[in-house]
Amino acid sequence: MSAKVFSAVFATICTFLTCIVQIAPVRAEEVADHEENPSSVQEFPVTFVYGTRLPDSQENVLAVPGKRTILSAEDIQKSGATTVQEAVSQATGVVMYNQVGNAFEQTIDLRGFNGNPVSSTSVFVDGVRVNDPEFGFINFDLIPLETIERIEIIPSSSAIFGRNAMGGVINILTKRGSEERQMTGEIASGSFSRQRYTFNTGGPMGKKVDYYGSFSREREEGYRDESAAKLSRGFGKLGYSPVEGTDLTASFTYVKDNLEQAGSLPRDIAGNNPKANFTPGDFVDRENNFVRLTASQVIPGGFTFTGNGFFRRVQQESFLVSQPFTVGGNNSTSQNLVDTKSWGGTFQLSHELEVGDIRNVLAVGGEVAWNDFGNRLLSQSDFGPFNIRRKSEEEATAIFVQDTVHLFSNVVLVGGFRYDRSELDFRDLLTPTNDGRKVYTRITPRGGITYFLMPQTSVYFSYSQGFRIPTNDELFAQGTFGSNPNLKAVRSHNFELGFKSNISTWGELEIAVYQLNIRNEIFFTCISCDFSPMDGQNRNVNKSRRRGVELTLKVQPNKYGDVVVNYTYTEAQFRSRFNISSTRVVDVGDSFPLVPKNRLSVTGTAYPVTGLSLSLSGLYASTQFLQGDESNNQDRLAGYFVLNGRMAYEHAVPGGILKGFLSVNNLLNNNYFTSGIYAANRITGGGATQQFVVPAPGIGFFAGVNYRFESFPF
Repeated sequence: MSAKVFSAVFATICTFLTCIVQIAPVRAEEVADHEENPSSVQEFPVTFVYGTRLPDSQENVLAVPGKRTILSAEDIQKSGATTVQEAVSQATGVVMYNQVGNAFEQTIDLRGFNGNPVSSTSVFVDGVRVNDPEFGFINFDLIPLETIERIEIIPSSSAIFGRNAMGGVINILTKRGSEERQMTGEIASGSFSRQRYTFNTGGPMGKKVDYYGSFSREREEGYRDESAAKLSRGFGKLGYSPVEGTDLTASFTYVKDNLEQAGSLPRDIAGNNPKANFTPGDFVDRENNFVRLTASQVIPGGFTFTGNGFFRRVQQESFLVSQPFTVGGNNSTSQNLVDTKSWGGTFQLSHELEVGDIRNVLAVGGEVAWNDFGNRLLSQSDFGPFNIRRKSEEEATAIFVQDTVHLFSNVVLVGGFRYDRSELDFRDLLTPTNDGRKVYTRITPRGGITYFLMPQTSVYFSYSQGFRIPTNDELFAQGTFGSNPNLKAVRSHNFELGFKSNISTWGELEIAVYQLNIRNEIFFTCISCDFSPMDGQNRNVNKSRRRGVELTLKVQPNKYGDVVVNYTYTEAQFRSRFNISSTRVVDVGDSFPLVPKNRLSVTGTAYPVTGLSLSLSGLYASTQFLQGDESNNQDRLAGYFVLNGRMAYEHAVPGGILKGFLSVNNLLNNNYFTSGIYAANRITGGGATQQFVVPAPGIGFFAGVNYRFESFPF
């Protein structure tokens, strides 16, 4: 899209948003009531977040020394999101991009860590880490969106969450039965033959037990050739509160899916035929069984005990078609079977004490997890078959302490630390010389101070440390060419300064400025590539850095409209020189791939009459370097702008509430790419490299009806 077209479109959006703020009428009775009784005007609603590792004591978000983004189930439904990634994609610090070419496996990372081979964002569901234990990636398709009650986005590392979260944490809490019985069914359909069917129910079972259950099924043919998807998801939760102060829950999640992966295309092909598939046949098939038990007990003396236990098993089969290794050869194929079992738990003892104007919340806890994962790979190429059989075990333990002190009414101090120990044991069942064992330990502190300038306005400063341990693949699995058992853990020192304010009755403003100084990031590098072509190996890069600015503005002048603006500036740079190959040198100041410097989203929603909502959402992301172009020598991936619209209407009908909705994504039908890679094109031969990109979907429609029962026939 040209700059003139973008300016015109964005001006249209701004005009639409201005109309919402300035033209939407205010009820006369509200004005009269304010004139007669000024005290009747309420402050902007206070947002609360959980200030401890497991959900326990809550804190006013204005008192927390760090940026937080909170998304409720209502926010998710209002956005029209159909995946977890779409639900968080508008938030500051978040970058969503697609590397596989289907609608369900977009990648999410925080604060400029997207260019890394391994994710530095950790995702928790009901207090359980759900990142893949071997490679760190996140299978968001295994998290049913309709079961989510709340998402908290916590950028930069936090001592209470621990390892592998230098970019931050996405903390997800699932629904449970409410005090009133409810039942909802939904049917939706749209472009690319997409279909979705969901059903959920919940409520009380007597005075002490509550329940919640959900089932959904989705399928689509996909925007690209051979990018279809089939997903079936089931979720159930039982809650039991035998006496006041005691709460127990048990939940189970089951997901079965089959996702075709259209992959990337050479840039010239993508421009002419974005729906094409360069290597058809790729797919991944997953089955997820996830059990969680939680307990909370109030203990006399101001103490509360909270704990959870879990078991999770993910079985996965993937099939990959690659270009031939020789000119004129056949495509190579690989089939990979992975079986991952994880179990463990977290406990936390917190104590709350108030003495005069001082309030103190102390949390002490521990965490333990065992991960057992094995994989078997069969690869076939012109050179013949190639087999891999591996088995890995990880034992991770941790203890953490955090203290929050409210001094009088305007100062909040937070301090804490966490000790982590991770033991990795890798076995290559076909090549025992690759076997290895490694232990990593680390203490990560955290500290912060918040000062209230006014009751609804605060400033803060925070410092924390984070770390990521190397994966088994980086340490051992690639053998002498590639892996490196001497790798150090990646470390970060994080500084953040921020401002938060609830503006009277109509707005909320949050600004954060941060810098993350990183040591020992892991990349595939060469020392003397000109003399030893086999010198390539995973190595630690001495210095790198992320820094940026994040701004969130929410405006809700009255019941007739609201506006949300999120702006992110991110600078992700290498601060040490190193060689990736004999011809590619990364220098100080070069930028990390797949990190757009500027990212702006604006969403405006109007409520002209009761039950009707109309919204427009625009997202702009600036240019970014392709993965594999760490030396910044190639043309960048072009910036893009995408505009989405949504209309929803709900109305009371006999027996319940009927709601209809229509979402239109990519209203302007722009042809754009959210990710790309600079890699060898073996078909051309001679070691030639080429740009490969993943096209984003064109204009797409999604419409459905939702019926919420208000009375029950049984």
